[in-house]
Amino acid sequence: MESNKESEKLISLSRSLSKRGLLALRFDFFCAGESSGQFEQITYSAEVEDLRAAFDLLQRYPVGKMGIIGSSMGGSVALLFASQEKRVASLVTLAAPAHPEKITDRLLSPEEIRCWQQTGFITYHGRRINNSFLDDLQKINIPRAAEQISCPALFIHGDADATVPVEDAYELYARVSSPKRICILEGADHRFSNPKDVGRVLSESLDWMIQHLCDRPT
Repeated sequence: MESNKESEKLISLSRSLSKRGLLALRFDFFCAGESSGQFEQITYSAEVEDLRAAFDLLQRYPVGKMGIIGSSMGGSVALLFASQEKRVASLVTLAAPAHPEKITDRLLSPEEIRCWQQTGFITYHGRRINNSFLDDLQKINIPRAAEQISCPALFIHGDADATVPVEDAYELYARVSSPKRICILEGADHRFSNPKDVGRVLSESLDWMIQHLCDRPT
């Protein structure tokens, strides 16, 4: 939503993967970081298409199995994409919302949402978001997408997450029928801001990817 590929968490994770012999690609969605595009046009569906472009780019190289790691909104985007793309061999989500529409309802009053719909936009953290974001939320169904995932999936979440309730992780985990694991970090917030929590996230994610992407130990 408001992050980019320069996140310390993602940089550390990509370096750890690289050291173990796995090619790691970090990229900015179209409205973030070094990518073009306007933040006001952000939607889940548009980010799924961005992820597909990144996935297809790696297909030009002699790669083997491919996995995806996504955090927060990016985690839900990764899950939506994995439900459509059966070539995804492994999935990790960090603090991913199962019901982003409920987050909107918690952050805004009914009057603010009505105003958003009527005027066509809202200002969030000083940045404009068009009502196409609301329209897109009506089109996606993340729990249903979880039921269509066929790759191994790891769900990591903090039980002190004040942005996305930990219950979302339990729901997504319950919906997946492929090999799966859930990792709940006691006291961890949405951004895993405690260094110990970050270390645990990186370790769990790395182990999961190595387990399901490598044909032999690295």
